[in-house]
Amino acid sequence: MRSFLDRWARQLIRRGLRAGLIEGSNVWLSIGAVAWLLRFLSRREAPQVSVEQLRLGESVVVTHVPAPPGTKRARKKAARKAAELEERQAKLQAKLEASRRYQRARAKAARAEVAEEDEPRPRVRRAETRGEGREARRAVRRDRERDKEAPE
Repeated sequence: MRSFLDRWARQLIRRGLRAGLIEGSNVWLSIGAVAWLLRFLSRREAPQVSVEQLRLGESVVVTHVPAPPGTKRARKKAARKAAELEERQAKLQAKLEASRRYQRARAKAARAEVAEEDEPRPRVRRAETRGEGREARRAVRRDRERDKEAPE
């Protein structure tokens, strides 16, 4: 409703300027002036949502959310665009899933999942010899063999 009144006021202003200034009609000039005054006075400031003081390290993110389409034609156009975008994304996803790289990654993830379900195998760790040379490993092996041979 507001856009209709706004359009109506703009037409009156335009007609008032043309007929009043160019043709010299005082009636149309005064109608145009009154319409301009009403349009000027009816403008409202944007509402202030929030006022807060930011502390150190805080930030503000400002985004623009477009207004929903007002006319039936615009709503249809927006729905068509959304459907096209969804179709394009579905095609890209299908293309991705058909690629070999995607298939390999899926197979690798499935193998890792199966491996997690199996019991983990005990690993022999050589923490004592890590970073040391061949002689240290031999000494550790001899100590283990001696421990096995010793009676308990």
